[in-house]
Amino acid sequence: MTTKNIKNQGFTLVELLIVIVIIAILTVVSLVAYNGLQNQAKTSAAKSAADAVAKKAELYNTAKSSYPTGLGDITNAANSGEPYYLDANTVNGGSLTAGTPPTAGANTIEYVPCPTTGTATGAHVKYYNFSNNTVEERKIGTGC
Repeated sequence: MTTKNIKNQGFTLVELLIVIVIIAILTVVSLVAYNGLQNQAKTSAAKSAADAVAKKAELYNTAKSSYPTGLGDITNAANSGEPYYLDANTVNGGSLTAGTPPTAGANTIEYVPCPTTGTATGAHVKYYNFSNNTVEERKIGTGC
């Protein structure tokens, strides 16, 4: 072949299809990795919110000699000057179910006092693990 013939030849259809398939495979791999990172970030935010609630509940227990009966006790704006106050925008209260991600976002926390009647001597602070689609909990106090 002469140089003139080589310059006039283009890519074959098979070569173009191979390049398109390689690009598609790389795109799928990167999307799967990106989704995993998003779930890890959501789980980290949820765990951080649960830890904040647990710490504020411990401070509430120190100040009032009992644990809060619900998230409203520590997120109430009337308590904004107290050391146990937690801004209501930091967490969303709700109930969590394994396999069903919360619709309100990563900061949805379920707070269940122990025992559920009378003076609370502990609590379960639950958050959703987006990576495993499970509900994880942290126990505080002695009543659980």
